[in-house]
Amino acid sequence: MVSWSEGSRSSWDDDSVTSQLPRTIPCYELSGIAHELSSRCMHLEPCLRQVAFQSTDTGWRFFACAKEKAEEKCCYLEWIDPEWSVSMQFCIGQLWSMHDKENKDKIRDNLKLGEENFKIVGEKRRMEEELRIFKLDFAKMVSNKEEAISQLGSARLAISDLKEELEKKKLADHSSTNLHHVLRAKAEKERDQLVLERDQMKEEKKKLEHIISDMMKQNHGYKDKVKKLKEICDEF
Repeated sequence: MVSWSEGSRSSWDDDSVTSQLPRTIPCYELSGIAHELSSRCMHLEPCLRQVAFQSTDTGWRFFACAKEKAEEKCCYLEWIDPEWSVSMQFCIGQLWSMHDKENKDKIRDNLKLGEENFKIVGEKRRMEEELRIFKLDFAKMVSNKEEAISQLGSARLAISDLKEELEKKKLADHSSTNLHHVLRAKAEKERDQLVLERDQMKEEKKKLEHIISDMMKQNHGYKDKVKKLKEICDEF
């Protein structure tokens, strides 16, 4: 590792050249391109000041290629700060271990929460599907009920029409019976009247026979008239 503060040599030909740069963190006190310094990357251009934020390298300042595009960057790396002490590296490593463990715990909790959410979503979808089926069944039941009500209404109308026809028939039968009774009463009355008139005529006939008998006794000159009267009486 090369320390810039010690004025060490360039990292072109020593262990500071690496194929992969560490992760970095923004630092406003140490940022931008170091135009005023002599450090140059493999492109022979001024280097970019950066601060490492990875494992035990956390906090180390270094120079690296200033190219913006990743595919254009070279692997130049020059450390500025001296290496941390063993105790400091241990503490930083422990902090990163705690950080990684916390991240793993969060990931595990998130996975568990995701599984629970997945179950909840599945249960929700199942309930939504059951609700959809229930709505369809309910709509079908309502449709069947409306159809049954319509059929019941038609049946009631038919029953009402039938009752009306029966009432009309009853009235017609009653009227026919009344007419029959009236005609029968009239016929009986006419019969009684004829019987009465017959009886009266019989009485009149008897009276005429008595008169004729008296007349025949009193005067034989009335024979022709008497015969005619007798013929008239015999016709009854």
